[in-house]
Amino acid sequence: MLTHELGNSRLQVSVLAIGTAALSGHVPDWGSTDDNEAVAAIHRATDGGINLIDTSPAYGHGRAETLVGRAVRGRREQVLLATRCGRVPVNGDGGWRTCLAPDSIIRECEASLRRLQTDHIDLYQCHEPDPNTPIRQTMEALADLVREGKVRFIGLGHFGCQEIAAAAEYGRICCVQTPLSLLNRRAATDLIPFCQELNLGVLAHSPLALGLLAGGYGPDSRITGIRSRNLNFKPPRFARNLAFVEKLREIARGYGKTVGQLAVRWVLRQPGVTTAVFGATRPSQVEEILAAVGWDLAPEDDERINALLQEL
Repeated sequence: MLTHELGNSRLQVSVLAIGTAALSGHVPDWGSTDDNEAVAAIHRATDGGINLIDTSPAYGHGRAETLVGRAVRGRREQVLLATRCGRVPVNGDGGWRTCLAPDSIIRECEASLRRLQTDHIDLYQCHEPDPNTPIRQTMEALADLVREGKVRFIGLGHFGCQEIAAAAEYGRICCVQTPLSLLNRRAATDLIPFCQELNLGVLAHSPLALGLLAGGYGPDSRITGIRSRNLNFKPPRFARNLAFVEKLREIARGYGKTVGQLAVRWVLRQPGVTTAVFGATRPSQVEEILAAVGWDLAPEDDERINALLQEL
């Protein structure tokens, strides 16, 4: 598995990373999942050369982190653990609020370390900006965790360019995580070039656009959970996206690949992208995405895809 250095850090990360939101077991969003299958999916990823596992205490109220901790038992030296801070539960009703206050960050970190069954987090990321906490205070708290050895490197989640620049004034960050797919290309026009200027790595998540680009949906598919709230799954956009996927499928066949593999390959080809973070709940899903590396698009097919994108 090819690796890249993550921004200005010393971390060598695989070009594919496994995300754990879908295996969190939060049924209203993702449907039910099987713990053993989830652990097996993580094992298949690490066996296939993926060394970065991305999780969060917000995924299933800690369940995803607990499963990751179980999965990496005996494999901790082979993997890099990335988790997050900044989303705390509200009154036990399943809701969340953003909080990057120093004392909250410290509590979250300690809880994540316990669930992950480790003494350090390789990459600790802020979920999103907290308008109620000065970024200086947030970065100072994160720097304290680095000095204590509980965190190795700091990253940011859904931060805009100005917010990234503000954070960088008060501490060292090595990467930014952002959605990027054939159906969501906004980051490629401004955020990712800005990260390149600052020598920050980019973790591109949702390369399959919540599975829409995996090719398994049709006009009569029942859309539930988190997808039912996403515009790409709502008319009239949904029908247009399905037609786009079929055209991509034709291109993918020319390489003996699936449309999902083509979609991930496209993300990995974008300048400035360090790794693509994909979700999986079963080993078979990991198996498919592993085949997104080790090949490339011919220039004429890259042009075909660009032309299709202009029609969207």
